[in-house]
Amino acid sequence: MNAFDQALKAFQQAQIDFDALLRIARQTAQSSVSTVDAARQLLELEYQAGRLSAAFYQALDTEFSDKTQIAVPPLAAASPQTKQTSRNDDATLVDAPRTLVQTPTLMDTESLLKGLNESQPYQELNVGSTLKNRFVLQQLLGVGGMGMVFKATDLRKIEAQDKDPYVALKVLNQDFQSNPMALVSLQRETKRAQTLSHPNIIKVFDFDRDGGHVFMSMEYLQGKPLSHLIKEYPEGMPFKQAWLIIHDMADALRHAHKKNIVHSDFKPGNVFIDENNEVRVLDFGIACAIGRSDKDHQDATVFNARSLGAYTPAYASLEQLQNSDPDPRDDIYALACVSYELLTGKHPFGRLSADKALEVNLPVKPIAKLSRRQMKGLQKALAFEQTARTKQVDAFLAALGPRSTVFYGLWGAGIFTLTLFAANIYLSMLAPPTVVEAPKVEVQLSAEQQQKIKDLLELAMIHADVGYLTAPTGSNALWAYQEVLKIDPYNKTATDSIIGIADTLEQQAWEAYEQNNRSEALKKVQEGLEANPSHKGLLGLRDKLRTSQ
Repeated sequence: MNAFDQALKAFQQAQIDFDALLRIARQTAQSSVSTVDAARQLLELEYQAGRLSAAFYQALDTEFSDKTQIAVPPLAAASPQTKQTSRNDDATLVDAPRTLVQTPTLMDTESLLKGLNESQPYQELNVGSTLKNRFVLQQLLGVGGMGMVFKATDLRKIEAQDKDPYVALKVLNQDFQSNPMALVSLQRETKRAQTLSHPNIIKVFDFDRDGGHVFMSMEYLQGKPLSHLIKEYPEGMPFKQAWLIIHDMADALRHAHKKNIVHSDFKPGNVFIDENNEVRVLDFGIACAIGRSDKDHQDATVFNARSLGAYTPAYASLEQLQNSDPDPRDDIYALACVSYELLTGKHPFGRLSADKALEVNLPVKPIAKLSRRQMKGLQKALAFEQTARTKQVDAFLAALGPRSTVFYGLWGAGIFTLTLFAANIYLSMLAPPTVVEAPKVEVQLSAEQQQKIKDLLELAMIHADVGYLTAPTGSNALWAYQEVLKIDPYNKTATDSIIGIADTLEQQAWEAYEQNNRSEALKKVQEGLEANPSHKGLLGLRDKLRTSQ
């Protein structure tokens, strides 16, 4: 018995997955002609005996075929094969046997409803099942209120020899499929999810159906859910480690809110930490739209996930439990719950729903690792009443975020400036200067502008503390200070802080230079000059780097 024979038997006994079987098939295809022929004969026998599905058979048979042939997985076991001319990468024409493939159609309301009305029995999905004759289910990743999530092999990617042929499929349960109008609306919401292009949000590819099964296809991630990571820290994570996760989660929600989308089911199980320790927020496919028009409210097909019980009570706001209109503060409540759990290892209300916790007037226990300011900010985000809750994600980050070292430096600089100012007044009384500088034009700021400046300064400090000085674009300390100067061109805090950023980057550039890391040094110099183009130290180091090349 050769390696492929053993692997095929192991696969049929669910001891290995299809991916492992494919790898062994590829290795076998490089063996002698007799070995390959024997493997193909076994494959044919198993297929004819009904012990191997058509999709698996076709994918494996492709591995043993001449590499100039292009195979397409069949739509059915009895699909007729036809000859078709194809071009390879070198533009050489070859004859390639292909199976008849139905052109995919764009899902719309009519086709979706037509598919759901088909009179065919509902079949349970298992590992090994195939959807749309394209997605082969490899592994059950999880089960939730909306349905099951599978790791699946995309046979089209295998055909194209894609090195990463996997996707994640969320197959909705029968409760959702029994409500055609809800499904039409869910398709609309999935389209909204497809617009949420953000590094901390999972990519949603498509929304489709196969007979009685309705599913979403998404990018497949390797790592662990945040719920598993929280269990590894029963007493809570150190603040510095937790803050990086909190910041990225909040950034994802902030992006969605800017697109007028509320997540509506934010919880640790819907946050994923990939193998590179990057955060991905999942399940935006069931999100709700903010601020629907009157016309939308009158449309019976507008989808509201909370009306179908799709949310998780322990992380749902009081308004969600009362089936109120979606609001960003719903997500902020959930984000605060998850943040509290990260920092303590426990849910703030012992996993009680908001209405139950309010009924017994359950308080939020203080967290020793947080300052009074931070704890107050977290408690505000956990307020049961929406009117008392933090309104925006930026305000939540500003309240919970650490004070930056820049803040304390600015505080000290402020004291020094005030002392110097007092000394100048005293000296001017003794000997008034002969030359008087023209006074700066005083900027009249509204209360709203003053609050905006305060929020931006807080945000800048948070970015500086986690090392986001000049990047990423649109979410860094330099950007925030520059936004302040757009409102108040003479704001001293912003001006001094930008100079401080350039000084910090100069120091980092010199450290890299002394370690003989010239490319990193030049990068830091360029970032610093972005903050202060006339910085003498950075300009000098830049010249030094250029002349020493």
